[in-house]
Parts: sequence; structure tokens; C-alpha cells
Amino acid sequence: MSATNSAAAVVDGTRGTGEKRAAGGAAAADGVSAVAAAAEVRRYERWSDVPAWLVTRTRLADADPPRRPGGPVRGRVRDFNWRGKAETFDLYAVAESVPTAATGRQLAAAAQRRAVGRGCEGCGAVGQLPLLEHDGRRVCAACRHVARLAEKHEALRVRRAELGRWAGVLLSGRLAVVWVELTAAPLTGSGRARPPLAGRVQVADETGLVLEDVLVRLAGPRTGGAPADAVSAGEGAGRIARALQGRRRLVWGPLGDVVARLAVLGHPTDLDRALAVPSGHGILWPDDAASRYAQWCGELDPATGKLRTPWPPGSADRLWYVLAQMAGADGADGTDAVDEAAQPGG
Repeated sequence: MSATNSAAAVVDGTRGTGEKRAAGGAAAADGVSAVAAAAEVRRYERWSDVPAWLVTRTRLADADPPRRPGGPVRGRVRDFNWRGKAETFDLYAVAESVPTAATGRQLAAAAQRRAVGRGCEGCGAVGQLPLLEHDGRRVCAACRHVARLAEKHEALRVRRAELGRWAGVLLSGRLAVVWVELTAAPLTGSGRARPPLAGRVQVADETGLVLEDVLVRLAGPRTGGAPADAVSAGEGAGRIARALQGRRRLVWGPLGDVVARLAVLGHPTDLDRALAVPSGHGILWPDDAASRYAQWCGELDPATGKLRTPWPPGSADRLWYVLAQMAGADGADGTDAVDEAAQPGG
């Protein structure tokens, strides 16, 4: 292809054979494939969900050297603009973009007039896109990500201390550590969910002693498939109520579903709401047992910066063990030693 034809191809938004090969490599690197090219326009709810290979027309123009869309809209994101108003932004694939008409000399002149450089104040990287403001510095996306991880780590350090005090207070009084699992029923022919067949409710006290472990039938008498060893709804309701009576309740699992189902079957369980440990959403953090455990562990996904969810303990006494760890206790004081099989990595 001649230089004239090549230039015309760029202007027209098409590519010759050599450029197609180069574009194919870039597409593979940036996440664009033949499947993506034929797919419908993807929609995103926030900027944090948008992959790096999709950018706006403005973002392409801000690049150094600048580019412009060379393909169709590949996505749209609905989020707030700089005025704080909701707006829908069109997104284009970087791999399909093409250079603008600006010449090298024009770009050099524009760079001379530019008020600020593009060198990251954190690592010195010179990026193609404008730098980001973070804590009074102009930094690249990677440096901002690292800084945000450090900020989250510090917030979790403070939260861990709060949770330690919280767990210590719980363990200092009469406590019911509750673990709940449901036995799900098969879906209906139309795909709708049925009520659970049974529920296992385990209760341990503030010392880790298991007070109750009951598998209660939650299905009606004509419903098949419930575990054969499940006790009746009446017996189960009584055992659960006795184990929880007069104790604060720290619950992991759908205890509310079990109680609601028992009430439907004619065996209401009157649980004192004032004794329930709050499990909603606090001012800054979710307060359910699983979320508190994740916050105490404080492990962040290095790629996304999101808090990782720990694997569930699996039983009431193991949840007590987690609570004892949070409180700073040994976790084995006054109890049987944890066997080797229960050790991490065992």
C-alpha cells in the first residue's frame, strides 16, 4: 500500500492488510475480539465497572498523541458528569481508534503550550492520558490505586480495633452464637422457588460450648424430600427457643427464614428482638456477622481494592472460635485444643 493510500485509509477509518494485522494484535491485547465486535452495546452502571479498553471520545482526544473513534459505540455508562448530573456516555474501543489529523509538528507546538506535564508525581511514569488528582498530587492510575489501597488498609486497621472491642463485649456476657443452614427444595416447573424443606440451627454459648444442634422440618406434611432425620416443626421451634432464651444472638445465616417458616406451620418462636446483635448497615460498614468477619480479616483484592469475603466458618462453635480470635483471645482457652485437621492449610 502506498503512503497516499495508507493516509486515505486512516482518514476513511479503514485499514490495509498490514494495519489489519496490527489492529488484530492490539484488539487481542485490549480485550476486543471478533465476538465483541459483533456483540450488542454493553451497558455499565458506574465508571468503576468500565474496562480499560473502553473510553469516551473525549478521553481519546485527551491522549498524547491524540486519537479519535475508528469504530462504532461498544458500550455506554450511566453516571454523573462533572456538574453532578446523571448522564449517559458513549464508549469506544481503544483498539479500534485511529490517529487524529494533527501532524507531529502541530503536536509538538501544542505540548509547548501545555500548562502541565504528564509525568506522574508518584512514580515518574509519563502516560498518554492526563494525570489524576489524589491527595494534592497529580498521579497515574496505578499510583492512585496503590494510595487508595493504603487508605483502605488504614481504615480497616481502625475497624479491626473496633471489632476487637465489640467481640470482647459480646463474649463477656450470656451469648448465643447461631449458625443456620437451609435445605433447599427443588424449583417448580416454571423455575419459581419453593419454601425450604428443612433448616439446621446450631447454637453455641460464650465459651464455645454447643447448646443445641437441631435439624427441623420446614416443609408441610404433604411435601416430600425433607431429610428423614429432621424433627417436627413443633419440636424444633421449642428447642430453638430454649437455646436462645435470655441470650444475645449473633447470627450467621437465615434464622429469620426459619422462624418465619415455623410461624407459617403454626409454631411461632417468640424471639426477643432486643437481644439480637444488629446486622444491618452501620454509618460506614455493614454490621452482619459475615461482613464483620471480612472487615476484621481486612484482606483486599489487590486488583480491585474490594474487601475479600472469608470462607464461612461452617458451624456455631467454629463461629465462636472466629469471634474469640476477633476479641484477641487464644481461641482454645478452657476448651479442647484445635486438632491438626482444623488448622489453616491442614
